Amino acid sequence: MSHTARRFSDKPAQRVDVPKLSKFTREEAERLPLLDRVLLQEHERHACRLADIRRVADKLAALEPIVRAARADGAYLDVTDVRLSYASHRLSGNGRRVNAVVLKAGDTFSSWRDPKTQNAVANALLAAGWRVVDVDATGSEISRDRVIFMHGQRAVETSCMRQWVVDAIEAGHITAATPGRHPATDTGTPLNAAHAGAARTACAS
Repeated sequence: MSHTARRFSDKPAQRVDVPKLSKFTREEAERLPLLDRVLLQEHERHACRLADIRRVADKLAALEPIVRAARADGAYLDVTDVRLSYASHRLSGNGRRVNAVVLKAGDTFSSWRDPKTQNAVANALLAAGWRVVDVDATGSEISRDRVIFMHGQRAVETSCMRQWVVDAIEAGHITAATPGRHPATDTGTPLNAAHAGAARTACAS
């Protein structure tokens, strides 16, 4: 079954209805009046978003403590990003692969790229005992890096600033063995083992 088909067919315990849409070919849709085409596109977008929410609905209640901790640290959680990630991950080489829930802090006009708020979800996950299982730290340092955490059979994809990744490497939370693209793959060991304790405290603060 395709990813799109699963989005519309997966049924959570918590009821989330996805509306049934009339089927139009591309040629049939293009022959509709402009207003009808605009409305059709909007109904399709709404149905797709509801399908995404239905796939992730049963996983959200368990993440409420993380959400509360991140909000207490000043994070503004962008609910438009909440969905089930397309990629799957596992905690160990023999573990079952699971898709991550996307949970990210968004920017606000008053705190654009503020490290405390941008790192709040990652800090909350780390403090709750979640492990980093994948990191994508590429591009500009002002851009946000993607970090995947796992705890048991649950996974969360979030974002953080580059310095958080560097501190996590120094603390030993991210090493060369951690999959992905990040600075630890260039060193093979934590960047500064002597300061690991201080860095671990910084990650948790």
